[in-house]
Amino acid sequence: MCDAISPHLHVSGLTDGAWAVVPGTGRTYFYRSACYMELVRRTGRNDWCAKVVERRTLLGNGSAYSPASCEREAAQRKAAQAQQQRETAAFEKLVQGAYTLGPLTAKTLPNGNWLLQTTVQGTRAGAYRLEIDSSRNNQRLLTQSLTLSASHDLQWEISRADVLGNTSLPNIFPISVSLFYLVPASSERGAFEHSTGVKNVTLSAQ
Repeated sequence: MCDAISPHLHVSGLTDGAWAVVPGTGRTYFYRSACYMELVRRTGRNDWCAKVVERRTLLGNGSAYSPASCEREAAQRKAAQAQQQRETAAFEKLVQGAYTLGPLTAKTLPNGNWLLQTTVQGTRAGAYRLEIDSSRNNQRLLTQSLTLSASHDLQWEISRADVLGNTSLPNIFPISVSLFYLVPASSERGAFEHSTGVKNVTLSAQ
């Protein structure tokens, strides 16, 4: 796309508001160079800087779109990418092995309530929070604090009255179960929570 732009198309610097205040300070550049600069800003690839041509004129300042400016943009982008990679690696180390939910099943009990069953599996012991929500009416059915140190089965009895509310029957009710790992604070950062996943099941009521 950048190569398709004419090398002669440019912004003169006369249309920049700065020129009206101080003549010669308006920005001037070639559209093709601006296109390559944008690619460099997004990727950090400085090999495109060789295609950036600075426009020189008495009517405007083209230094913002020059090979040197492009190299600075590339260096800044690469530094930001490296920092992001370090932060991602640190985050992954903090939550590696966090417990996750297995398949979620629902069984209707003789009293009309439902028994939800799942398993948790993982290796990172610690504090967790589990939430069960009715997606139909955005209602929280259960919040449970858990201390997990081994994989095991979990189950909850969900009230039929809580699920149905005032909804007419027959009908279906999407239910979601979410698990969060509560990452403890350290000397470098505060505590935060990390979602380890959501499981869904649909309850049918007659």
